[in-house]
Amino acid sequence: MAHNVGHSVGDSVVNNGGMEQAPVETESPQRPKPRRWIPWVAGGGVFALTLILGGVLVADWSWRNTEMQALLERVEASEAVMGELQDAASQAFDEHGSGGDRAKLDAELRELAQVAKVDIAEAGVEVAALPIAVWHVDIERARDAYLLHNRSWVEYMDRASRSSAEFIAPQPMVNETFIAAEPIFVRAIPAPDVRDFAARIAAIFAIPDDLSSDQVAT
Repeated sequence: MAHNVGHSVGDSVVNNGGMEQAPVETESPQRPKPRRWIPWVAGGGVFALTLILGGVLVADWSWRNTEMQALLERVEASEAVMGELQDAASQAFDEHGSGGDRAKLDAELRELAQVAKVDIAEAGVEVAALPIAVWHVDIERARDAYLLHNRSWVEYMDRASRSSAEFIAPQPMVNETFIAAEPIFVRAIPAPDVRDFAARIAAIFAIPDDLSSDQVAT
């Protein structure tokens, strides 16, 4: 059996019968059109992400300010109770000390301590109850540092309610917890400090010049 064999001549193919076949056209590959919308979408996505991230940071900063404001208000309330106790104790010493009625002075001081013990403990409960976001570790540390000071005062007043001599005895734990808390509060200030928390903290932890290191700091 014979086979037809094709011979390529230029762009035409001639078979054995002399019939010329149409040339075979080949298509050249086309380049893909550039997707000009991709940079716009990518840029828009980055911009949207930046806006979202910025919004989250601003919201968190505002949250921190709210927590710090509430913490300082409760600390100031606690300090006010302590200050009232000190003023009342000083007045009692003025009235009954230095040759006065020692028994009356003792009874008055112990009564003052008993009342202050309850009031200071209640102020501490308010500080402890302040809700703080778990990731705001610096503010939580400030709260915990002040609670140590508040509890040292409660213990001090407990002792003083049984012996008025505690009013003139050194109170190292009261002083140490007070002094240690200030730098922790400073580190917890949200930046920028638009509410001037630094000034309030300085006022809370100010130590009068006439107090020695072994006296009650606040």
